This record gives sequence, structure tokens and C-alpha cells, in this order.
Amino acid sequence: MADDSRVLKIAYQQGDDWPGYARSVLGWNWLAWLLNFTDRGLIGPLLPLIIAEFHITYAAAGSLVSFFFVGYVSTFAGGLLADKFGRKWLCTVSIFGFGVTTCLTAFAPSTMALSAARMVTGVFEGLQYPAAAAWVSESFPYHRRGKALAIWETGYSLGTLLGILFATIVGAQFGWRAPWPISGGITLLVGVLFARYVKERPRRETPGYDEAQAMHAQGPAPTLRDVWRIRNVWVVFVLHGLYNFTFWMAGAWIPEYVIRIHHLSFTNGGVLSGVLFGGISAGLLLSGFVADRIGRVRAVSLLSVIGAVCMFAFTRATTPFMLYTLLALSGIFGAFISSAVVLVTDTTNPRITGTAFGVALFGGEVGAVLGPLCGGLLAQEFGLQVAINILPLTLLAAAVIVWLAREPHRQELPTAAHQLATGHPE
Repeated sequence: MADDSRVLKIAYQQGDDWPGYARSVLGWNWLAWLLNFTDRGLIGPLLPLIIAEFHITYAAAGSLVSFFFVGYVSTFAGGLLADKFGRKWLCTVSIFGFGVTTCLTAFAPSTMALSAARMVTGVFEGLQYPAAAAWVSESFPYHRRGKALAIWETGYSLGTLLGILFATIVGAQFGWRAPWPISGGITLLVGVLFARYVKERPRRETPGYDEAQAMHAQGPAPTLRDVWRIRNVWVVFVLHGLYNFTFWMAGAWIPEYVIRIHHLSFTNGGVLSGVLFGGISAGLLLSGFVADRIGRVRAVSLLSVIGAVCMFAFTRATTPFMLYTLLALSGIFGAFISSAVVLVTDTTNPRITGTAFGVALFGGEVGAVLGPLCGGLLAQEFGLQVAINILPLTLLAAAVIVWLAREPHRQELPTAAHQLATGHPE
């Protein structure tokens, strides 16, 4: 691990064509990420219709959402496969896989079949996460990385927003089965374009590789075992778990919560959930902007505290205006994940970055499984209000735990800023 007090001389090797390549990597991966989350955003607003058709309990409905994330544990394998076979290959397999299974979801005859379809979809979608995160992250230098990851992560929030709104509108008119084949068909079309036009350059040519060489110049070549020793991998493991627990529990249960507790309509419930992820879209950009200026750890902690306060106020709101306003603010300030995940790249050799992301992001899948499931169990046993009251606590926990992370590049600001000012890669 690099000494925090040392200023490293990073000699970036990229040519004049690199910024265009990096933007292409970001753009195509953003589009694929958007579609990934459009699919998973469908089920939240459709849950009331699914509950009514299959006559299932809140606990069973929470389990139905969580089955997707049981499959999504493939993120760990995705990291290993991305390091071995390349980022583009794995992303292409992922896109075609979840495109097909999303289409098939519409034909599920029972909750068991629906659970199986969502779990297999989760397997394919999980493969994309570590591959794309590593690919985008290593393609940008340290002081542009936070912004780049923040832009990429808006694919998640905007995709979820798109899925929620699409499912709400189409589901209200044609039933819960209608949105799936449309979403899956668009994904398959993009998969064809992705396979045809996206290029991947060797990792030894990336800014991330140059930074790793400077940080580990005197050390041995990294091995898989080294991943387990990287503190930030485990900090991000926990942070991502808390983040996904919070927002996937919110996405799954807020529509039902406002319908039952505040007597809003089905459409308003779906739109309100969409407002949350619209706020997250803005928040991801805010988080990346703040992190590149005050540091990753400070940004995550500060924004999480503000987000927790807004979420607590949401649980006490009674009017539609305040519900909409406070939930939007909760998303804006609670969207710390774009600043958290770059802590992995900042301290990891690119030869094992995919694997490191696979381990760190696996924590997010644990949280994503537990969030909807715990929300359903709490709602079943103690009521929807008690379940929703958990949300601000998990954001507060993230604000504390992030201080265990390291930021070894913090003392490199003058050197990196000079290199960027003199025309080195974006």
C-alpha cells in the first residue's frame, strides 16, 4: 500500500486519441447499465398487481424481489471472468443473457416460475457490474475518475427511474406482464450494437495501470490473494451492502407504503418511487463532483448524513407535497455510491481490479437481497411504517463506516493536476 504522505510521480502514457476512447467506453457502458436497471426497476411498481393476481403475502412478495439478487451474487464470478477474458466479452454475454430472460419473465405462470426467471436474470445482470465498473474506472485518471464513475452510475438511477415509470404506465393499462418483453427486446437490440461497435484496449495502456505502476513500483506482481488484504475492498463491501439495502428496500416497498398508509393511487405510488431514483440520478453527479474536491471519504460521510436526515423527515411526512419533496432530497443526498466504489480502483493494481470489484460489489448484492426481504418481513409482522423507519438508520451507518477507508492519492493532487493541465488524458 502506498504511503499516504508521499507524492507519487505518475507518468501517464496515453496518446491524444485516448480521451475519445475513454468517452466511448463510458458512453456504451452507461447505455448497457441503463438497460440493466430498467429491467430491475420494473418489478417495484408492479408488486401490488402481482400480489393481487397470485394472492401472496408481503413477506412472499419481498422474497420474490430478493430472488433476483440471489442470482446477482454472480458479481463475484464476474470479477474473476472479467480479469481473465476481458471486460467487453463479459459485458456482451451479460447484455444478451438478461435481454432474453427479461422477455421470458412475462410468461411466468406462477410465483415459483417468476422467482426462477428473476433469479436467472440476476445471474446475467450481475456479471456486468464488476466488468463495467473496472473498465470505466481504469480508463480515466484519478482526478477524473470520480466524475466518470458518477456519470456511469447515473445509468443505474435513470434506468431504474425509466423502468419504474414504464412499468407504472404500461402496467396500469395492460397488466404486470406487458412491460417485460418490450424492455427485453430493446436490450437485445443494444446487445447487437454493443458487440459490433465497442472496442476494448489492453489494460496495460490505461491510466489506472500507470497509477498502479507508480504505487507498486517496488512491489511484487499482484496475486488473487492480495485482493483479500485490500482494506478498501471490504469497506466498499459493507458500504455497498448498506446502500443497496436502503434503496432496493425503498424501491420495493415505498409504492405499497404510500398506497396503504397515505392512500395514494397506484400511479402515484409508482411515480413517487420514480422521484426517489430521479433524485439519485442528480445525487450521483453531486457525489462525484464533491468527492473530486474534498475527497471520497468526506463526501460519502457528509452526503449520507444529510440523506439520512431527509429520509427520516420523509417517514414523518403526511402530505403528498412533502412526501415527494423529501424523498427526492433523500435520493439526491443519499446517492453516495459513485464516490464509494472508486475507493477500490484508487488502491488496487489493475491486474486484479476486476476481481477486487467482484468482491467489493458482492456486498451490494447481500444488501439487495436483504433489503426487500427484510422490508417484507417487517411489514408483515409490524406494519409498513415500521419497515420504512429502518431506511435512515442504514444511511447513518454508512456515514460512520466510510471513515475506515484509505485515500492514498490525496497527497498527489499537485502532480496529477499539473499533468491534466498540460494535456494528459482525460
